[in-house]
Formats: sequence, C-alpha cells, structure tokens
Amino acid sequence: MKGLNIRLFVHDVNDAAVHRRAAMLAASGANVTTLGFVRDDVHRKPVGSATVVLGRTHNARFLHRIGAVLRQLRTIGRTDTSAAAADLIIARNLEMLLLAVVAARRTGRRTPVVYECLDIHRLMLGGGLIARLLRALERKLAASCVGIITSSPAYVHHYFHDIARISLPAVLIENRVFGLDPVSASHPPSDAPPWVIAWNGAIRCAKSLAILNEVTMRAEGSIRLVIRGRVSYDQIPDFDPVVAANPWIEFHGAYRYPDDLDAIYDQVHFNWTIDMFWEGQNSTWALANRIYEGGRAGVVPIAQRSVETGQFYERLGIGLLLDDLTPPSVERAILSMRAEDYSALQRDTAAVPKGIWTMGEAECRQLSSELEALIPRKLSKV
Repeated sequence: MKGLNIRLFVHDVNDAAVHRRAAMLAASGANVTTLGFVRDDVHRKPVGSATVVLGRTHNARFLHRIGAVLRQLRTIGRTDTSAAAADLIIARNLEMLLLAVVAARRTGRRTPVVYECLDIHRLMLGGGLIARLLRALERKLAASCVGIITSSPAYVHHYFHDIARISLPAVLIENRVFGLDPVSASHPPSDAPPWVIAWNGAIRCAKSLAILNEVTMRAEGSIRLVIRGRVSYDQIPDFDPVVAANPWIEFHGAYRYPDDLDAIYDQVHFNWTIDMFWEGQNSTWALANRIYEGGRAGVVPIAQRSVETGQFYERLGIGLLLDDLTPPSVERAILSMRAEDYSALQRDTAAVPKGIWTMGEAECRQLSSELEALIPRKLSKV
C-alpha cells in the first residue's frame, strides 16, 4: 500500500501544533501538502510537507480572518489544483473546513474531508444567535465529511453528540509528545520542602494564577511556582505585577517545543494541569499538552478531579486529585504530604507505560490506518 496523499488545511502554517501534525502524518508514510494562512512575515515550512500559503491573517482579529477565508472561496480549488490529487483532506478548525469542503467539491471527484477540531471555542456554545448560526454552519459542512479528528473523548460525547448533533466516525489523536525519546531526562528535586510546582504551556487561566499566588504566599517559601510558556495578557492583564510581587513565583518566558521539554520539567515535584479559562466548557473537556509533557517526565500531576483531565488521571490511578480548589485546601494538600507519600505518587506516575504520553512511528502508522479506513472504498488508496 502506498502512502496517502493528504492535503492539510490550516489556520496558521507557522503554528507549532500544525508542524507537529504534518510531521506525524509524514512519519506515517503520507505525502503531505499544507495549505493555509500565515500570521507574520516569516514563513516556516512544516517538516516533511510541501506548503501553499493562502494569505496573511492576524491574531485576535476574527473578522479579518473570516474576510481572508471568504476571499479564498472564489479561487480555492481552481487556481490551486493540489486538492484534486489528494486521497484525503484534513481541515483544522471551522473556517478551514469551509475552504476544504469547497475545494473538495471543485475537484470533481469529491475528495473525502476530515474535520479536525481540537478546541471548542466559546463562540460555538450557548443558545445565542451567533452560537446557533455557527453550529448550523458546522453541521452543514460536517455533512460533507467522512470523519472527525479530535484530542479528547469528552469532545465527542459532550459537544459533537450532545450539542452540535454531529454523528461521524471519530479518530482520537491525543496531544501526546511527538519527536522525542519516550524516556525523559527530567528528575524531581532531592529534597522537599520547598515543594516546586511547574505551570507550563498556554498561560491563560487567571483563576489558576490567583490560586497559586495565594497558595505560595500562604506557604511562605514552602511551596514555589515556576512558570514557563506564553502568557495571554488579554486574559491575565495583571500577570506581571502579580509575579513581581511574589518572591516564590518565577517566570522564565516561552520555551521551544519539543527541545526544551526535558529542561522545563526538571527539578519540579508537581505539574499543574488545572485550567479554568473556559470553565464548564472547553476547559472541562480538554486533555491539554501539559498532561502528556509532564507524564513523559514522570512529574506528579495536580488536577481537578471532576473534569476530563482528572478523570483521565483517575483511570490511570495517578496524581494529586483535588475536589476543593480554594487556596487553603490546595496548600493543605501539598504541605500535609510526607516524603513517603510523594515517593508513592512518583512511583505510580513513573510506572505508567510511556506509550500513554508519547507518539512514535508505530502510532503514526496506526493513525494512517485509521484515516484510510474513513475513505470510501471506491476512492481508497491502492
């Protein structure tokens, strides 16, 4: 069997997550062409993928992005005929699904389309007019798809089935670490206290910062917080003054993925996996990158028991799972821990099979098989 010819429609060709997906598909043996927009002047070509740049858009300018998509509707599939050679089109996000469906129709052979949805934006939820219109558009476009790619089973159950009313075969691609040895070089500190918590990745949860700020202040040095990642200052406008005023919080800025993963999970006891950015919605259903990054490093996770992340850890039998997220309760859960208690948590975390946290070539080939199974038989790759 030859590798699949895949066209990957994306919102931002330069996005690191897009590069990971293109590399995963290439590792499966697929021939990948990435089509999408860029959000800066530099075009960074995904590894293992040819690229077609459709135009430039901007962060946090939703209407501008919609305008760029609508302009492309006039020509997509006409001036660029790469979709016609595809065995499968994967469209990442709703606006790219619109372009992909139109391009597939213009091929004259109805190239199969898979909708990749890794986050449920708050605009898609609720009973307001905009949410209902967007879900109607999504449902209409999904009717032209052969399947869905998503990163959490909760998205399938709670959003696609219960809210969006979309029933399609789902391929689960969790946010497992790709492109690194499954065994991490990270190690926890030899002594505690101080207990050191890592909060890495997308730093956008104001509630987490408030909780951790108060916890570290109350503990007066017995609990420290180390933050690495990109801060969403529109969501946490007081991030800098809060960090500057707290002697037990360190912020080290953004990091390189996957190059810096061993370093950012080294010399920490706990991995803060709690996110309440879209509380009761996307944050309740998501399984974020930091879960798998910290798991690969053997770092004991701190999670909210009632959400999908906590249930994921509960199924594995690991983690410090919290029911009460008030700062006094969080502080008590950590400071009441004896050395032997932590050692037991660490042993349980380290005992989880590495395949839970990482993705290698074998898993990429399995992904290719799952995607090929979505292609109607008369169009399947020979």
